[in-house]
Amino acid sequence: MNEVRFSRQVKEVKFGAWTLDPRQQCIYDGCIQRELEPLLFRLLCYFIINNDQIITRQDLVDDVWCQKYVDDNAINRAMSELRKILKSDMQKGIVVKTHYRKGYSFFIEPEIIYHQDLDKESTSIPPPKPKSVVIESQERKKSNIKQFRPWAVFCVLALSVVSFYFLLSSKSIQSRTQVNSKNIEERVLSWVPGRYAVLNLSLDKKLLAFSFAPKDSSYYSLVVKELESGHERRLGAEGVDYYPLGWSTDSSVLYYRTKTTEKCQIWQISADFVSENKALFECDMIGFVHRGSGIGKDRIVYAKSGYRNRDELFALNSRNLKTGDEFQISSPNLNSFGDNFLTYIPQKEVILFERRQYDVNELYMTDPDGGNQVKLLESNSRIWALNYDAESDLLLWFDNIKNVVYGYSLSERKLVKEDKLNTSQSYAMFQFINKDEILILSYPFTSYVHSLDLSTKQMGIEIQLSNGSLSPIKFKDYYLVVTKQNENRVVTQIDKNGNSTVLDIPSGDIRAIKYESENNLLLVHYRNKLDIYKLETLSLIDSISSVGGIVSAEFLNGSEIGYVDLSDKKVKSNTYKYSLQSREVTPFPALSSLWFGRLDDDILMSLSSDDKVLLYNSLSGELLDEYKLPNARYKHSIAVGGGSIYHSDGEHIYRINRTGDDPLEEIFKIDSLQYAIKDIRYLESEGKLQLSVLEAAENQLINLSIQ
Repeated sequence: MNEVRFSRQVKEVKFGAWTLDPRQQCIYDGCIQRELEPLLFRLLCYFIINNDQIITRQDLVDDVWCQKYVDDNAINRAMSELRKILKSDMQKGIVVKTHYRKGYSFFIEPEIIYHQDLDKESTSIPPPKPKSVVIESQERKKSNIKQFRPWAVFCVLALSVVSFYFLLSSKSIQSRTQVNSKNIEERVLSWVPGRYAVLNLSLDKKLLAFSFAPKDSSYYSLVVKELESGHERRLGAEGVDYYPLGWSTDSSVLYYRTKTTEKCQIWQISADFVSENKALFECDMIGFVHRGSGIGKDRIVYAKSGYRNRDELFALNSRNLKTGDEFQISSPNLNSFGDNFLTYIPQKEVILFERRQYDVNELYMTDPDGGNQVKLLESNSRIWALNYDAESDLLLWFDNIKNVVYGYSLSERKLVKEDKLNTSQSYAMFQFINKDEILILSYPFTSYVHSLDLSTKQMGIEIQLSNGSLSPIKFKDYYLVVTKQNENRVVTQIDKNGNSTVLDIPSGDIRAIKYESENNLLLVHYRNKLDIYKLETLSLIDSISSVGGIVSAEFLNGSEIGYVDLSDKKVKSNTYKYSLQSREVTPFPALSSLWFGRLDDDILMSLSSDDKVLLYNSLSGELLDEYKLPNARYKHSIAVGGGSIYHSDGEHIYRINRTGDDPLEEIFKIDSLQYAIKDIRYLESEGKLQLSVLEAAENQLINLSIQ
């Protein structure tokens, strides 16, 4: 059978009591239906296709994980989860059998049923692109499985069906509900001057934990506030930052994180701060633990960075507090920022988390072991936090860009609430007590543009920006900046006196702007397209569209643009050069890129998803050199100019030296207790670096009531 046609022809597969529906990515035994997360679905398909073979662990590494190496524990966990989900009252026997020291096999003879109307069916799933299939295991000895190469059929089938299933089953916030305009009433809950951060509401909604740095102090203490009485308990020490992580399911224990310049630890303490204050385990920047919850007795789940050794990639992990055993329960793709823990609902035994793709944010629900994973919706804005309101059965969150409250009904599986708050106030973190009452922080940062003199290493303020501003570009008498306007972003001209004018460029989900001085061109980067304008007339001269989403874009010269594009399945990124003269797109072999630009006439460069700067021959694409970057303190950013490459991790700025013993030369360090570097840009006309900087400011803890 033709391998590509096979991926289009399968209607269902019957094995034992189960029926697999590839399109819906679920199994059904006549009584219960279970949805399969992508990894388990791929495993099951692989065993079905190769049901007459013994599958070795190396086969799974090569053909299911599609990696050069996978930890044995990861394979064991996946096989355990697959066996667990294949057991039911109707199917109690073995489905996947273990062969000692050999591997695994599918124990039941599957019955594969095909679509009758093949031509009609084949049009429902777009044909896969041949370039998406990469065979990595050419050097090792070929087994019978590899000679037939059924894994190629499986990969095409699995990836096509996963994308088609998500298209059908998930809802987008863009499929709007009715928007209600709501007045609000604010009440300040804490009058002590300082900086408030990291709100975490107990599951019984009686206690609020947060971090607080008093005025004139550089370090955050831990505070637990009783919402009924207003009484507060504090825990802190000089030189240590304290951050709440999450609560036990009965709200009697608070888990928290401490951080010094030398180490990071996870602790627990009783809610009354009287007992059980003890260290649980250590964490670091590779393995940075962020936000979680107790899951039953002696177990917590949390988001943890360092997945696949990428410091900006998070995955969900579960830890047994008695044994210290930790295992991963989510598997984000490498071309993303990974998974952010949101909340645990004990009465439903489900975890909600945000999956941050490069171009969109997805809301997922899963069980405590990472099984039965379901995507609920997509959002262009971040879902920073989320709470469950049992009375209304709503998942509640707040979009602090649009000042909109969203409510998602778990029973109806759809968005049912969208309240636009009548306020111009900027907010940060939040927690919902119920659908009409929010504990929220006023915005704790001020945005500035600074210039850094590379000779004197002196930093000076150039201009203050409004909250949420992006991508400032300096001209002689003004700046161009991406700013907020209602629910969209616009390109705004701001003079040195702070006077602003919105340019006649379509508003929307603008991610960045870039400028090319030779031909006076302005590039406007939207989520799914690039528009190129002649700046003096604002006439549109070209446009580049994308299906999967555009990660980043740069002018390579006056007639060429380099950009990074996501595949439509968001599994990998592709790098391209676009000619403004011929309007031709040329692929460039810079794999897993986040950013693509030019160093000089002979060298192109990229920032990869595994935190490396890579240099390429501009004509042949040959890899010339690579530089491993330090861990991000805030975020990675790159600037090129004057023949040099500059990198910022959010706290430090480095110059990459192509010669010499030290490839990364630290040239500047900002006070990380007060500032964070969002982005850097080289000012060709001045020979300086332009820094987009967030400065910490005093804020307030507020009770916000929706009227």
